[in-house]
Amino acid sequence: MAENIVIIGAVAAGPKTACRLRRLNPEAKITIIDMDNLISYGGCGIPYYVSGDVSDEKELRSTSFHVLRDAQFFSNAKGVKVMIRTEVTKIDRRNKTINFTNLDSGEAGSMPYDKLVICTGAAPNQPPIAGADLPGVHYVSNMHQAIAIKDKLAKGQVGRAVVIGGGAIGLEMAESFADLWEVETAIIEFMPQILPKAVDRIFAMMLTNHLRQNGIQVHVSENVQKIEEVEGGYKVTSNKRSLETDIVIMAVGVHPRTDL
Repeated sequence: MAENIVIIGAVAAGPKTACRLRRLNPEAKITIIDMDNLISYGGCGIPYYVSGDVSDEKELRSTSFHVLRDAQFFSNAKGVKVMIRTEVTKIDRRNKTINFTNLDSGEAGSMPYDKLVICTGAAPNQPPIAGADLPGVHYVSNMHQAIAIKDKLAKGQVGRAVVIGGGAIGLEMAESFADLWEVETAIIEFMPQILPKAVDRIFAMMLTNHLRQNGIQVHVSENVQKIEEVEGGYKVTSNKRSLETDIVIMAVGVHPRTDL
């Protein structure tokens, strides 16, 4: 009997795992389940989509031959079933089954497995800052957020941007705003330097000077205390200053998705 393999998560690791397993086990029945409808993309490409280096979000979800990697592609080209807009609600390890619910229809069901692979990735940290849930605050966590940010930029709705977090994603997003779109951009970092866990102080100073020379404000050793909606946009207040902005990017790290 063919081995039944279920993979939870269809962004990057899930599809890669499915394709590798298909090569190793051509007879296996492989199913990928994901809550979203946009699948199989590299999240690290999001800043390049926002900047315009990648013109269409579909490019992040396509093969090198420009074939869109959607559920139909995996079914036809890889022999892998993909269930989109479906949430796994329970794992019964004793009986080797999962329960799931379709997020559109509400229909519930269960599925047996011989092997289960969990590829649910990480979720963005949401710091306890007042106003962090306002509509102008974006977390760079999925393609839907990326499309929303790019849409605002393309419509000319963003002239000022504040990026909270001076890690890799924060710096890439700041560059995306300031470079192509010429948006007045500021970075606020809690630690005494940008990229605090990645580079030493000297290199961080060199990067800070480079950013400032390219028109990006860099504020370190600052604690954001609140985000407010004001006339014409938003106001971000730290322990040292207030900055008015049209959009806020929250880039303060991630944590594993363990809510399943």
